[in-house]
Amino acid sequence: MKRTLKRFILLTILMGNSFVLKSELVSAHEHAQKTHDNIIQILQTKNALFNEDSDLFIQEISDAFSPIVDFKRISRNVMGKHYKAASDLEREKFSEAFRTSLLNTYSKTLIEFKDERIVVLPPKNKPKSMSKTKVHIEIITSSKSYPGVYSMYLDESNEWKIINIVVNGINLGLTFRSQFYSLMEKNNNDISTVIDKWITSV
Repeated sequence: MKRTLKRFILLTILMGNSFVLKSELVSAHEHAQKTHDNIIQILQTKNALFNEDSDLFIQEISDAFSPIVDFKRISRNVMGKHYKAASDLEREKFSEAFRTSLLNTYSKTLIEFKDERIVVLPPKNKPKSMSKTKVHIEIITSSKSYPGVYSMYLDESNEWKIINIVVNGINLGLTFRSQFYSLMEKNNNDISTVIDKWITSV
């Protein structure tokens, strides 16, 4: 799961180089750019904070990163067929567990990817929807490059949110779901137990 999260992190750190999209999607670009700028500023000014006060550093990153990700929608998709069987409390607990595990790993891995770069590819087709978009990118590291796509949608507050990412052909949403299902099988479909174990499995 750590490798999966790091691929997710690599995308989100670098998305501030951002998309060259048609005018109707500029707001998505602006939202992503602002998020990227905030994260880079934290890295540049508060790098040492991670060793001095890791909890505060994680909170700083969380405050910058959280607004662009729909954790509840992603966690619902991760739970898949088990979502309907879960109680409202279990749904909320897993959403928070997923959010916490992702943000903790994200914050701890930021430094590793700060020198990588991304090339955002032009849109292949005219967007079919004003409220959804897919952005094709290429992540370039010191040794190789990875194609990527991330999906964003315009929520009820007219803010762009990330709901899924595909890296090098790997669908992260489906990968997380597979991991959740595996935990369910190992724990007799006990959602509460799976939620308790989710963070420690990252």
